[in-house]
Amino acid sequence: MIKQIIASALITASVYSYAQTKVTEGTKFTVDANLETDDKLVLADDYNSYMFSAINIDGLMRNVFPHKKLLMRKLDQNGSLVDTYVKDYANKTNGVLHNYLGSQQIDDDKFIAFTEEYFGKENRKEVFQHVFSRKEGTFTTKSIAKYSIESTNKSGTTYVLFSENGKYAAIFNDRFANKKTENVNDVLVLDLRTLTPVWNKEIILSSDYVEKSLTLTNSAKIVVLRKAAGWKESYKLELVSNTEDKDLPFDDKYIPEKLYAFSKNDNDYLVTFGRKNAAVTIGSSTFGTVMFYDMKSGKAVISNTNLAGSKDMSDVKVIKTIVKGDETLMAVQQETVTRPMPTAMNRFPDPVYSLDAGMLIKFNKEGEVKQFVAAGTSTGKRIHVVEAGDKLYISAFYPKGAFGNTGFSMKVFDFANLKPQEVSLDYKGRNFFQNYGFADGNMIQYVPNVNKMMFLQKSSKEVQMFSVYNFIK
Repeated sequence: MIKQIIASALITASVYSYAQTKVTEGTKFTVDANLETDDKLVLADDYNSYMFSAINIDGLMRNVFPHKKLLMRKLDQNGSLVDTYVKDYANKTNGVLHNYLGSQQIDDDKFIAFTEEYFGKENRKEVFQHVFSRKEGTFTTKSIAKYSIESTNKSGTTYVLFSENGKYAAIFNDRFANKKTENVNDVLVLDLRTLTPVWNKEIILSSDYVEKSLTLTNSAKIVVLRKAAGWKESYKLELVSNTEDKDLPFDDKYIPEKLYAFSKNDNDYLVTFGRKNAAVTIGSSTFGTVMFYDMKSGKAVISNTNLAGSKDMSDVKVIKTIVKGDETLMAVQQETVTRPMPTAMNRFPDPVYSLDAGMLIKFNKEGEVKQFVAAGTSTGKRIHVVEAGDKLYISAFYPKGAFGNTGFSMKVFDFANLKPQEVSLDYKGRNFFQNYGFADGNMIQYVPNVNKMMFLQKSSKEVQMFSVYNFIK
């Protein structure tokens, strides 16, 4: 179904050509793609930009191996490397393990990353925040939470959540629990603008359900999607905050799998991806329906989406949410997750997330799916969405040709009807977007005040920036 949608969109798409544009190329610089993960182009303006990446490798040579580092590379106006700032977040004490948890840009000056370390001999786990300031050119590190653990193997799981509006982050420590212990969770919600706690408390959840998905609302509340322990197909949504702890009722025949929160008209809403009943057939994906949930009124609207495509689909990644008037548009991608086997050099390998088909889902005022169109497929790369007036510019990979080879595409969609038009930009005798802009969505940034789109193109050893001016109209 998805391939048919994409093919149809490509056949009917007209070409959107531009003149009076300018393309600049930065000097290539070296990276190690085998070590560096979570690459992001951040803190961008017309003078400088920064490439963030993390090294999160464990191994027998951890005292000398560059296994636990945060890197921030400063690039000049053309994208050439100016400086590199490195934060080693590893405690060198033997037996202390470390883990990179996640990161996000806070504002035009600051970027924050979270890490944890846990030490079975001392029965402790600690979470740190590392804030990079472009003005100061430094990382500032602070311990923000300490937890007791039973052992290294019974240390629980720490999650970092970011609100859709970028104002809040939450540390959710899901403690190790069994039949003899309570299901206790530690929650710390931070205001990213001030880097101060909003609320912090222990939450005791019933032991007959287990946590499946978490989301942080734009009002600094947490919603937990929980599944009944064992084989029973029963689910619940629990809202927790500093003052609340309650279930959010919904149709008990609906099975939610993934949870996402956003706001519209200052009210909190949830979108869950799931299915209508326990039976999953070839024509009914685990993520084949969406539930649009008004957290204030408790109203839930369930719609079909045909988000069924890949047999190996294991998750849905929400790329961007746009609210215009009474309508809500979500750009999403299918996601598959694999877990590599441990090696002598990497005892705890990170999961490998692979992104596939991109989709645009538009909800009407009542929360029903009004439109559902293809936004491009991917070969493991993230789509990128820029909102400019009533248009959406979306970069994505797509299949081109009978033998399954791929290309890169920049399309412009009219928000009203979501009809795509291919963007063509002549550069060195070829279409730039199909021959030069092969960048992951995390490595693309748009600077509106100078109408500049930056693409960081990464190979196994090198990165090069291409900047395109004045193609967004």
